[in-house]
Amino acid sequence: MLRCRGVEGEGPERSLFRILEGEGPAPEESLSRVARIGDVLLRENALAGRFRPVGPGVLALELAAAERTFFHNGIVFAALDAINDPVKNPTLNLRAEEDET
Repeated sequence: MLRCRGVEGEGPERSLFRILEGEGPAPEESLSRVARIGDVLLRENALAGRFRPVGPGVLALELAAAERTFFHNGIVFAALDAINDPVKNPTLNLRAEEDET
């Protein structure tokens, strides 16, 4: 199970999300899935930005601080929810897989 441990503002161009899988940092493969689903949700909601893994357990939202809203944090939690319960969120998981190819 993936969960967000915290949100940090690293700088003017990106914010960081600390993501755990079990008791340790989420691996890049899991973070890549979160990023793909997050990007699908950004597009569906006409929000700017891009998610990408930047290290073990660290997901970055690449977006200027002036453009970030509380919706962007919600996108991360929705993406985690979709991964943790794919039966409840099959469309998001399928769309993220399509984006990968």
